[in-house]
Amino acid sequence: MGERGKLKLPPHLRAVDGGQSDAPATLADAAAPVAPEKPGGLPDSVSAAWDVIVPALDEVGVLARCDGPALELALRHYVTAVAASDDVISSPRLYDDKNERPMKNPSSQVFRDHSSAFLEYAKQLGLTFVSRARAPRPDEGAGGADNPFAAHG
Repeated sequence: MGERGKLKLPPHLRAVDGGQSDAPATLADAAAPVAPEKPGGLPDSVSAAWDVIVPALDEVGVLARCDGPALELALRHYVTAVAASDDVISSPRLYDDKNERPMKNPSSQVFRDHSSAFLEYAKQLGLTFVSRARAPRPDEGAGGADNPFAAHG
């Protein structure tokens, strides 16, 4: 049987030195949970996605004002992926190139690229069911009563 690699613990589970400190343990603890303002001039489709996603994330207190650019880029990737997917669905899957050889719809690659980029942002922003399942609840934090790794005073 192969040797197991180093155990990867989530960032909210860390060694406790026993000392008591009033300072936040991480930058996430220090950032006030305030939703970022929606940037002006967003395309309508990005603006509509913002209006759905940002209030949902703000409701659980996982956003900070500085998350705006990451959210905007995530939503731009999402909207582009959806548009490319719509194109693949409505257009032929294969085109003939200038030499009349079959060629796949270029929107297939655009869809794949932007879907992958959105998924990476989504994991970081808590937009996937897996990322939400792994994150501690903001009201419990890393020192919740059910956390055996936290120091209880």
